[in-house]
Amino acid sequence: MLLLIQIASWAIRAWVILIFIWAIMSWFNPDPRNPVVRVVDSLVEPIMLPFQKLIPPIGGLSLSPLVAILVLEWINEYFLRALAR
Repeated sequence: MLLLIQIASWAIRAWVILIFIWAIMSWFNPDPRNPVVRVVDSLVEPIMLPFQKLIPPIGGLSLSPLVAILVLEWINEYFLRALAR
């Protein structure tokens, strides 16, 4: 059980890093045919779509990555507390 919680925690950390990379990449308008961009998009889009639907951009700036990272960090903290027990 502890191994499963630890793997879930690592996966959440990886998603947080990928969301950060995805947000930075969006500033530079990368080529969508680039394999790295495709992989990052395919991993991040399923997580980001619900947040993007709930949180509209404000003045052209999307706050959905920030909210997604905060929610994932909150979930990860829950897993880490379960791991500490």
